[in-house]
Order: sequence, then structure tokens, then C-alpha cells
Amino acid sequence: MTTSSAVEDELLTDSDLSDDEARVVELKPEELRPATPRPSYTDEELNQLMEYVQRMTILQTLDQRDWNEQALDTIRRWLEVDISEPLLSIYYEGNTLSATLGLPPVPVQDLSYFLRATHNEIFTVDGFHDEVHFGTLHSDVDSCLLHLLERLYAPSFQSFKAWNATVRERFCVSLNKFLTLLTCMNSKLAGMAVLHVPYVHHELDAPDSLVCDRALVSKLERVAVYWATQLRTLLGDSNLVAPNELATIQDEYEFWEYRFEVLQGLNSQLAQLDVQRLLQVLRQWNSVHMPQLDALVKAAQLEQALAWDNLKYLQLLLEPCARIEQVASPADVSALMPKILHVLRFIWQHSSYYKIGERITGLFSKLSNQLIKYCTQKLQLESILKDCRPRFGLEMCQLSLDCCLAYKEHVLRMQCGWPLNQGIVFNHVVAFMERLRSLLDICESMIVYGRLDEQQAIAAPSFGGTQGAQLEQLAASVEQQYMANLDQLRAGAQQLLNVHSGAWYAQLASYRGHMQRLEQTQEQLLLQVFRAVCNVEEQLEALNVLYYYSYSARLRKTYLRQVSKLWTLFGQDMDVTARQLLQQRPQHESWLSRALSCRNSLERLSWLRQRLHSCHISWLPPVPEASVQLAKFELLHAEFERELRLAYMQWQGVYNTRKMGQANQQLEQYLLLRVKGLLQCQLDLGLLSSCSQAQHFEHLGFGIPLPLRKIYERHELLLLIYNSLLQLCLSYNSILCHLSPRERKLFKPLITQCDRQLAPALFRHTFAAVLECQDNYQLWLQDALLEIEQLRLSVQLYKRANRQIALHCEQICDTRLLDFNFSGAVDIAVFEQQLSNWLSRASKSLRQHYNNIVELMLAVSWEFDEFKDELCSEWPQYVNVFDDMLGSAFLCCMRTSLMLLLAALRLDEHMAPAPVLVTESDVREGQIVLTPDMESIADVLLGIIDRMYSLVDQLPRLGYKLKLPKEQQRSGFAKVFREDAECLQLVRGIELELDTQRSDIEQYVQHWQQHQALWQLSEETFTQRLMTSAKTARIFEASIEQYSALADEICFVNAIAHVHFVLINQNAIKSTLLDWIEKWQALNIKLLLQHATYLMQSIYRYMQRNERKVLQVPRTLRESLLAKQLYERLLLDLPLMQQRCVPMMELFVLLHKYHVGMSDETQQQVIELESSWLHYLQTLAEAEELLDTEETEDHKQLLLQHAEKFKQLLKQFHEDFYSKLPKK
Repeated sequence: MTTSSAVEDELLTDSDLSDDEARVVELKPEELRPATPRPSYTDEELNQLMEYVQRMTILQTLDQRDWNEQALDTIRRWLEVDISEPLLSIYYEGNTLSATLGLPPVPVQDLSYFLRATHNEIFTVDGFHDEVHFGTLHSDVDSCLLHLLERLYAPSFQSFKAWNATVRERFCVSLNKFLTLLTCMNSKLAGMAVLHVPYVHHELDAPDSLVCDRALVSKLERVAVYWATQLRTLLGDSNLVAPNELATIQDEYEFWEYRFEVLQGLNSQLAQLDVQRLLQVLRQWNSVHMPQLDALVKAAQLEQALAWDNLKYLQLLLEPCARIEQVASPADVSALMPKILHVLRFIWQHSSYYKIGERITGLFSKLSNQLIKYCTQKLQLESILKDCRPRFGLEMCQLSLDCCLAYKEHVLRMQCGWPLNQGIVFNHVVAFMERLRSLLDICESMIVYGRLDEQQAIAAPSFGGTQGAQLEQLAASVEQQYMANLDQLRAGAQQLLNVHSGAWYAQLASYRGHMQRLEQTQEQLLLQVFRAVCNVEEQLEALNVLYYYSYSARLRKTYLRQVSKLWTLFGQDMDVTARQLLQQRPQHESWLSRALSCRNSLERLSWLRQRLHSCHISWLPPVPEASVQLAKFELLHAEFERELRLAYMQWQGVYNTRKMGQANQQLEQYLLLRVKGLLQCQLDLGLLSSCSQAQHFEHLGFGIPLPLRKIYERHELLLLIYNSLLQLCLSYNSILCHLSPRERKLFKPLITQCDRQLAPALFRHTFAAVLECQDNYQLWLQDALLEIEQLRLSVQLYKRANRQIALHCEQICDTRLLDFNFSGAVDIAVFEQQLSNWLSRASKSLRQHYNNIVELMLAVSWEFDEFKDELCSEWPQYVNVFDDMLGSAFLCCMRTSLMLLLAALRLDEHMAPAPVLVTESDVREGQIVLTPDMESIADVLLGIIDRMYSLVDQLPRLGYKLKLPKEQQRSGFAKVFREDAECLQLVRGIELELDTQRSDIEQYVQHWQQHQALWQLSEETFTQRLMTSAKTARIFEASIEQYSALADEICFVNAIAHVHFVLINQNAIKSTLLDWIEKWQALNIKLLLQHATYLMQSIYRYMQRNERKVLQVPRTLRESLLAKQLYERLLLDLPLMQQRCVPMMELFVLLHKYHVGMSDETQQQVIELESSWLHYLQTLAEAEELLDTEETEDHKQLLLQHAEKFKQLLKQFHEDFYSKLPKK
């Protein structure tokens, strides 16, 4: 780094702070920040500053013509606008000169920077060079630092006279050590070895002069010692050392090339004048380090020559070894080995360095490493394991193994005379081959246990039998365990082919341990699968499902045993089949069955043989048992053909002896025969059986006997006639079987009509005639089938109508005329509306069912319109049956609805009551009334029952709809309902519940009658009763508490009362009673206040009147006597007046207790009662003095006692009064 100005470390931008420090910085509000100053440059000053920056910019390839407007604009902004930006960087971005505020956003080779010394510094034109910090940086920072220290700071420190000699000497020694280390580090980073030549060499004189400074020589000796150490270290590094890496021939060549370059540069530096002058001085002083240093310099020259010699020989190996990387497959590498080995032998014979056995062995080891690297690259281990390509892995592993074996074989062939250490040469190869074999096992297990095959999709094993699901679950469990094991293996797969890594062996041991357990499990699975096999097909399917298990070396033996067992089972199947044919020969009823059994067995065995043969060719592994069983099948095939021929000959011989006359007689019989009212075909089945046997033997390839040929040629027509007659009989018989005896009587006219059409087959047509002329037969057959179809449709309509009528009756039984689908009790209007709506819907449903039944009966009636005259009793009986059924359905519907209504009204003793209706109780006109009342409720419920009766009464009976005679019609539905005992009992139960409800309502009203005094009492009566009493506080308080307790009692009464099936809302009556209580309570308090106020005012009137009287001055003796008598009377009234104050004060306490408001005058009188009474007593005392009475001390003491007693009484009253006043 070169710079013309020092950069202070204290100037840090925000980007130099750590994250923690940046978070600690406290951000001030925007309005508190000081305003950024703005420079006021003229255009001339700004242009001058920009010119300074352009001239001070120093870059390696700077051309003044590269300045562009964008860069100049950035410089202008940094100088004039962005004063807060401390740094300006100028650099080349590609071929474009760029400028940016701050550091460059892209990597650069070099840059010039300009830095403000202080925050928001504004430059001046005259002092710009002194104010700005600037410099140049390039990518080699260490070199910049080294050159700066060597060329700028080191000379300055050496000549700095302000320090004494000792301090300067110590500092310079430390500086030289630092520069030496920095030079060594910088040269190593550059791939060179450079000796640091300190600044002291500038102190040396001319080359021929003699140095006499002992201190200078000491400095030079220290430099020589470090040079010797550096040279010794460099010369000692003469071998390529690459631990844990596979060094190749190319690495060996690059090592010697690097060593040659390093030694060449070092020797060049040693030959420079400054270094030679330094060594010359040390020789002049006979330094003890010079012999060692001279030997090292000479050794460096020899090592350079050796490196050059080795490069010449190694150059011969580069091109042949490079071809290894270029071949497409490891199989092609063995062709390159002979030339490479010949070049190695040439190097061993002619190179002085590689003639030593250890070194030529090292070259062979590097060749082995290159081979390993190539195979590792071609294997693509990540693709094999992670991308699941085991087939590719098997192929490449085998090719790599062959390549390594071929290389080993080539080396062993040419080892004669070579001092090679085979253990070192093949150490990595053997280890790599072992890793390859492990990878082969892994790839095989991926196919066998993981079903991972990139060439084909291996389906999951599927097993049959009772244990199939368990076996499939076991196979899936093995697969899951293997995939988990494979995932663990993939995690360390990068160490698989690394021969230097020992951690792989522990992982491989763990993997093989898991695999051993999985193999045992799979072997048990194979045994269980084949243990459940029962025949050849199952064995073959199991082998096919488990075919990929044969890829495993351990499981292949088990698999081959099962293949052998497959062929053995096939042989046993052939033996069992042959034995069964021999045993069943006497059991066959005919020779045809023997022939067919023989043919079926032969075809089955042939199919098995063909399937096994095709599998044997395509995928089944070959076993010795295969050829034996195939030869055995050929022998068995010939034996079966002979048995088949023998059966035919015996059948033909027996049939030739049969008389054909019997067959002709059978053809002359009538087509049909009636047995017990049903029809059957009269054709002999033996004749058809003979034709069928002849047909089978013809299909087997044999001829038909001549006596049977004439009938056989027409057996298809005969079979067609038989089948058509059989179908006709089945249809006719099926119709009759589905009719009961009573129904047959109903359908007798229709059956008779059908029998007339069937008569020709019973009495005229024969089989022989039909075979000769088929036209008449076909016309008759069509008519007969049509007539039977008509009968079947009539019966079907009859049966379907009966089922639908029964279904509609069931639905009528399930229909409810009433339904309480509301939750809880409801108002009577809602109750009536919902029941009416439900009754209307039920009415529509019943009418719909009734109309459907009528339509079905009319449909059946139309079928019998032509024959009703013949069915005088059967048809009315049929109609009345369903009419009675319909009546029973309506009756059931009515009973169910009445039971629902009764259940809603009746209380079960074991269950909580279920209210239905809501009513409200209140006091009106002096009476307790319910809204709605009980009569309204009864009218609604009984009206619903009447509507139910009128609903069914509107529907006529079926006999009337179908116009039966009146004497055969049933009475109306309503009459049936009104006469039904169960319906009558249910109605009586509903009426009984209504009576019970009335009784409970009366009890409820009697309960509230106990409070009738509240609404029957008048104000005059209440006032008179209270005024006639003693009117004490206790009486008033007792009245207040009585009404309060009664109000509390009424308030705590539930708002809803449950009375039988009615919920009574008591809020209205409670509110009315509470209003009455409030009224009497207010009147009571009003009277209390009036009475207390009256008493207080009377006391005050008494005191005022008597004060006025006693203070009058008597003018005559009579007035004096009267005044004295008044005074004495007043003294005697004092105890009485005090006694009157106590009950009066109790009244005011009671008023205060219930927070009764008083007038301000009365409240003031209560407060001033004490002072007024004392004033009254004082007035009496003044009156005594006025009258010049000579009262004794007893009179005075008595007066004081009265005053004190009254004072205490008022004090207690005030304490009690003020303690109960409400707080503000």
C-alpha cells in the first residue's frame, strides 16, 4: 500500500461497528439532530476541488480520458451535497472508471480513496491537500504494508535522532523481526521464498572497503542466522507430503515445478549485490555462521539442479497419465498401463533421484492413487446412493474392480528387477477394492431389500392366503428398516471410497450388523412364504414375487432350493393326476365323463408345463430337476391320449347296441303333460344326453355313430323346442305357485282363458310333428307365451297393488295427527296454532294415502271388469279385506294421536312433570284471575279431538268407492271410532286430566287468597286502625317490618308455578301485591312522619309559649301570684316533658333508620332541641330571679339535675342520629 497521508484508526464509519454496538447507539429524534452544514462553493472553486481529486487519483491503468460524467457527478455530490459521507472511492469496474460514496459494492483490483478527517468537514480550496486523507489500495495488502514499512517507516525509524541509541536499537531489532516474518508470510502466500534484506545494508560502504563497526556486524550475524534457518527449512522440504489425500503423478510434477521455481528465485536473490556484500562482510569478520550458510547456499544450487532433472523425467509421464482421465470407461484403462509402466521403468533406470527403491515405489503409489481417483470419479457415488441407481453402481463397481485387478496384474508381470515394495504400491488399491466390494454388496441390497432399481419398477411383494397380510407387513417392515439403515449409510457416504478414512469401517460394521439381522428375517420370510404354498401355481407366483431376492448371495441358495421344489411339485402333480384317473375310472357314470376328465387333466398339466417352460426360459434360474420333469410330462401326455381313445371306443360300442326304436317312440308323445294342475315337458332327457355326449366326442375329434347321426343332426332344433317348452312351463307354474287357493279362485276366469290357449300342446302337437313342421308350432308358442305374459302381468299388478296398499296402511298407522314438537310450555295460541298446522299436514298425508289406496284398488278392479259377474262373492270379499285393513289403520292412527295427547297432559309419578301450556295469574277487580282460564284450555283440547273425528269422517269406505252392493259395504269410519272402546277410554282419560287441572287451579287460587287483605283494605280503615293505636315507634316499626317481610316473602316466590300440565306466570300477581304493599308502607311512613313532626312542633310551641309567659314582668300582686304559680307548675312539668321527649326521639330514630325525608324546618328543630331546651331552662332561671323568689339549694339542685338529664338524653339521641346519617 502506498499513501501520502496517514489514516487515523479512530475514524470508524457505521459499517465498522459490530451488531451489538450498533444496537446500543441511541437514535435521536429527527427534529433534535443538528442541521447538516452546506458549503457555499462558487463554480470556480468547485471545479478546482474536482480537478484536485482527479489529479490525486492514482490507479495502475488510469487514463485521464476515462473520466466520465457519472463519476464526476459522484465527486461533485461528495464535495458539495453529501457532506455527511466520510469516504469517496474511485476504481475501475470492468473497463469503466467509477466513483462511489463509501466502499465499492463489487470486488476491485485497486482503488483510490479520499477521507474526511472530521464529521461533516467542508474543504477549502487552499487547504484541500492538508485537510483530506487520501491514498491508494490494491488487492495485495500484505505487499502494500511491507513496501510501506520498508521504504517509508523503516528508514525514518533508523535515522530518528530523538531516541537514544539503546531504545532505537531495540526498536529496530523488533522491527526487523516483524519485517522478516511479514516478508516470509507474504512470499509464502505468493508461492515463493524470499529472504528479507534489512535496511542495514544501506550502512555498508563500498564493496572493497573494510567494515569496522562491530555493532553492524552483530546485526548482520542475526540476519545470517535467520537466513540459515529459512534455507534449512526450505531445503528440508524435498518430498511431496499430502496426508489424507491421494497424490498423483501430476501432483508430483507440480511439486517439483514449484520447488524449482522457489529455489531458482532464492538463488537469484542470493546472487544480488546487496546479499553478496552482506555475506562478504561476514566472511571478512570470519563469522562462525558463514560455513553453515555457504553450505546451505551450495545445497540450494544443487537442489535446483536436481529439481530440474526430475522435471525432465516426470514430463514423460504427464501425457500417458493424462489419457487415463480421458478414457470413457475403466475397462479402457488397462490398455494404457503398459506404456505408463515402461516410462516408469525408463525413469527408474536413468534418473539418479528415482533410482532409489523407496522413491520409485512412491511414484507407483501415486499412479495407484490416480487410478483410484479416476475410478472414484466414474463411480458417481452420490448418484448411486442418493439418486438410487444400484444397477449403474453394480456395473461401475465391477468395471473398477476389473481395472484394479488388471493394473495389479500388469505391475506384477513387470516387477522383475524392480526394488518395489508391493505393500506400499498396492496398499491403497487393495483398500479401494475392498471398498468397491462393500459398495457392490450395498447396491445388491438396495435391489433386494429396498426394491430400488432404476431399470424396472419392482412391485411390493403381495402374498395370498390367510397369512398374506402378515407376510406383507413383515416384508414392508424389513424394507422400512433397510431404508432407515440406508439413510444412515448415506449420511457418511462421502467416506466410503476415501481410503484414508478409518471411520468408514465402524459405519460399515454397523451396516453389516443390521444387514445380517435383515437377511435372517428375510430368510425366515422366504421359509414362511413357501411353507404356506400348496400347489405349483402358488409356488411359481411366490417365486415370481420374490425373484429379486435371488440377487442376494445368501438368499440365492434358499431361492434355488425353492425353484427345485417347484419342479418337484410339478412332478408330484403329474403323479397325483395319473393316480386319480386310475382310481376314478370305475366311478365315472359314462365314458364321456372319463374322456372329459382325462382331457381336462391333460390340458391343465399342459398349461402348467407351458407356463413353467416359458418362465424357465425368461427368468427362472436353471436347476437339474427341470429337464427330468419335462421329460416325464412327455411320457404322461402320451399315456393320457391312449386313455382318451379307449373311452371313445367303449362308448361307441355300447351305443351301437341300443335300439333306435325307443327314441322314435319318444318323439311321438305330446308336447306337454298336466300333473296336479301344473305343466311339464314330456321329452325324454336321455335322448338329449346322448346327443350331448356325441357333441362332446365330436369336439374331442372323434366321429358320430351312424344310428345316432340322424337325431344328432337335428338335436339343436330338438334342444330349442325343449328349452322353449321348459320356459313356458316354468312361467305358467311360477304364476300358479305364487297364488294362494283363495287367490286362485279370484283369478280362475283368467287362468281358464290361458288354459284354452295351451290346450293344443296337451292334446294335439307331438315332437315328431313339430320337427317336421315348425311354423304352426312357432305361431302357437307365441300366442301361448303372450297369454301367459298377460296372466303374469295381471298377477303382478295384483301382488304389487296388495303390497302397496299394505305399505300405505302401515304409513297411516305411523302417521300422527298430533305432535308436540315444541320444547317446553307455550302460549295457548301457539299451542292451538301448532296443533292445527300439524293436524292439517296429517290430514293431507292421510288423504294422499287414502287416494293412493283407492287408485290401486281401481287398477285391480279394471283387471276383473270382464269377469265380475263370475266373481259375485270373491271380489266383494277381496275389497272388504282391504277396507277392514284401512279401517284398522285409521283406528290405529287415531289411538296413537289420542295417546300422545293424553301422555302430554298426564303426569307420571316416576318422572318430573312436563308442562304444556303457559297462563298468567293476576288480581283484577278484587278477584284472582287466570289468562287464559281453564275453560278456554278445555275448549281448545276437546275441540282438537272433535276435529280429529271430523277428519276421518270425511273419507268414505272402499266398498262405496268401488260401488259394491250396499248390503256388502262396511259402516263409516267415524262410527267405528266412536264405538271403539280404547278410543273412548282415551277420551275419558283426557277429560279426567282436565278435571284434575281444574282442581289444582282452585288450590292454587286458594293459596293466593291468604293475601286478600292487601287488596280488600281501604285507606280510611288503615288510617283509623293506626291512629287508634298508641302510635309509638314500636307500633310503627312493627307495621313496617310486617309489610317488608310480606314483600320479601312474595318476592321469593318463583316467577313460574307448575300446576299439573300448565305453567302459571306469577309475575303479574306478584307485581300487583307488591304495589299494594308499597302503597300501605308509604301510608304508614307518612303517618309516622306526621305524628313525629306534630310532637316536635308541640314541644317547641310549649317552650315558646311558656318562655313568653314567664318572662312577662308582673305589675300587680295578682299577676305576681299567677306568675309564681305558673313558674311552680312549669317546674313540676319538667319531668313530664322529658318523658314525652323519649318516645318522640324514638320516632325520629325510626324515620332516620328508614331514610325518610323530613322538611328542613323539622330537621333543624331536631338538631336544635338540646339548645332550645337549655335555653328554656335558662329562661326559667331568669324568671326565678325576676320573681325574687328565695329558692333553696334543693330547688336549684333539682333544676340542674333536670337540665343534666335532658342534656344526656339529647346527647344520646344526637350520637345515634348522626351515626346513621348517610355519608357524603
